[in-house]
Amino acid sequence: MRYLVLPSSRSSGIGNGLTYEANDVKVGSAVRVPLRNKLVEGIVFDVIQERASVEYDVKQVKEILGDAPLLTDVQLRLVRWVAEEYCCSLRAALSVFLPPPPWSALLPADITGYALKGSIPEHLRSKKQMHVLEYLQGKDWVSIDNLKGGTGVTKPVLDALLKQDLIEKSLQKESSTETKNQKPKTNQPILTEAQKSAYESMRADPRPSLLFGITGSGKTEVYAQLIADTIEAGKQAILLVPEILLTEHSIHRFRNLIDPEYIAIVHSRLTPSQRRETWKKIHRGEISLVIGSRSALFSPLSKLGLVILDEEHEWTYKNEQTPRYHARETADALCRFTGAKLVLGTATPSLESWARAKAGRYHLARLPERYKNQPLPAVRVIDLAEARFGAMYPFSPPLLTAIEERLKKGEQSVLFLNHRGTATSLLCLQCRRRIVSPESQLPFTVHEGRDGKPFLLDHISGVSAPVPSECPSCHSTNLLAVGAGTQKVEALLRKQFPTARLLRADSDTLEHPEQMRLLLEKMRDGRADILLGTQSVVKGLDLPNVTLAAVLVADIGLSLPHFRAGERIFQLLTQLTGRSGRAKLGEVIIQTFRPNAPEILAAAKHKTEPYLEQELKLRLYTGYPPATRMIRLIFRGSDAKLRAEKLHIAVLQTIARQSLTAKASVAPTLFGAGKVWHVLLSCEEPRKIITQLDLTDVVIDVDPIECV
Repeated sequence: MRYLVLPSSRSSGIGNGLTYEANDVKVGSAVRVPLRNKLVEGIVFDVIQERASVEYDVKQVKEILGDAPLLTDVQLRLVRWVAEEYCCSLRAALSVFLPPPPWSALLPADITGYALKGSIPEHLRSKKQMHVLEYLQGKDWVSIDNLKGGTGVTKPVLDALLKQDLIEKSLQKESSTETKNQKPKTNQPILTEAQKSAYESMRADPRPSLLFGITGSGKTEVYAQLIADTIEAGKQAILLVPEILLTEHSIHRFRNLIDPEYIAIVHSRLTPSQRRETWKKIHRGEISLVIGSRSALFSPLSKLGLVILDEEHEWTYKNEQTPRYHARETADALCRFTGAKLVLGTATPSLESWARAKAGRYHLARLPERYKNQPLPAVRVIDLAEARFGAMYPFSPPLLTAIEERLKKGEQSVLFLNHRGTATSLLCLQCRRRIVSPESQLPFTVHEGRDGKPFLLDHISGVSAPVPSECPSCHSTNLLAVGAGTQKVEALLRKQFPTARLLRADSDTLEHPEQMRLLLEKMRDGRADILLGTQSVVKGLDLPNVTLAAVLVADIGLSLPHFRAGERIFQLLTQLTGRSGRAKLGEVIIQTFRPNAPEILAAAKHKTEPYLEQELKLRLYTGYPPATRMIRLIFRGSDAKLRAEKLHIAVLQTIARQSLTAKASVAPTLFGAGKVWHVLLSCEEPRKIITQLDLTDVVIDVDPIECV
């Protein structure tokens, strides 16, 4: 028979696989095949049913790796769906389903183990040897790792027991070692009447469910009940969170639901070896709940019954590298293929999900009240244009007073600023120009290094540079760091409140999810007074003693030339209000130079649904998603402008030829320094257009999040 095999080689010409001959091999299996005079690994993707009209020589599969497929039929179907939906090769789509090659490392390994031979001698002098024998008694076979963990045994002790013929050593395949209970016990959550009503409505409706619950309404408890039901039914669940740093926080919330040994954490910061070991545990069926960022969606669960996207509105669910999938859409397809239930939870629905709920494609469940009827916090909007900062920018006097009041009461504050570093830019006071990055042509941010010395960093490209002694434009030495980032704000807080226990959470201080977990433990245990950070402090944190939440400058990002800019700011501000007053009366302070902006007014008044309705009307009127679909065609290189403009003409000609209602524009990207151009195409069926185009060396981004 002939098979389509996806080789591990990343050569662009074979991204959709090659044909090989084999006697009998299961689809989804790992194999070794000849390719360009060497053997490479590959995945058997499909059986080729029809012979080519012109026969040609086909090479043989040289070796089948393992006894069982690495990928299920459902996963292979999803690989094909991702490739078709997001316009990439099958090999590119496959890359998110498996850890990096060698894929042979995913096969069950030979595990060394020991068993007791006969009975335990009555007069054995060595206590260490006796301890090992007693541990083995009544067990058929124990792996070396479990034996060491249970007894602390060393090699000399094992060698002595083997020499006395009291134990025997043997190898077993990883999958046949000590089995675990595949259906762990669950501790059933206790739901309020409102939570129970939302839970029951989702259980009864087979459609994807949008759980629209205000901040602090207890969506997590509803998730827990759905997960418990799934596990009790002998199935498995996936819980996606929008940020890697929140995975450890989620473990804290769910380790009381089931034993942590049945929970796997999956995200891109796992090392290759950690990712392989986690994948193998999931593939063996030892895991009942997978928690992680968007990549966790591709975990090899064979009995999937539930997928939950927490904070479904977050833009981080969109992958910005090939394959450029969106976790929400991909989860929808996965649940259709498996029959699993899809739940999208948020206090601020994306316009896409809201439109689908309004149209009846999604079932809408509501949690309109906070847990135990705790009132929403009072929101105060402070006009920064009228504030007198002195040397304390961006702290207005009312905000400083509010922080001081919390410190006196022993309560906690969360402060949000969407800028890292000590200053947002370095300004020349002579020519009034900012020092810009040569890569993005955007102002450098000023950071303080670990050695205490300042340096410049471009957050877009990652390029760093030393602080110059003079202006590159006019050579003046009169340079001033202006604006504020989290590093500067931290220094101001330490100066203003020297006894306050302060924590900072941004990508400069948090390099691993474990660090976020430790930070949140300090907040929960009352070992910190103020949590300052970027977006990670806004999303999904449940800190009962926080009674003040403040955004220091709410305008950041509001003026971007992007149709989603207002929606994002509204979501951030609304999520921030949810951090305060979850267990006692709370307050929120929003500092802004634009107090009358509709996004700020709606967030301040807790008017989520009216804002969604108004924004949806605007999108429908202007023809932006979700009213239409959008595809972004990205060009890079020295001739990016020429190629983009040429393709734009071809797009317009195709639209005219097919008499389609569509829009297309061409422009340099905002953050590309003129080196990156894109064509934006929007219509109901943009594929009818792009299939007519030559897209060689063009990056195709379907349903893009970034459009500037």
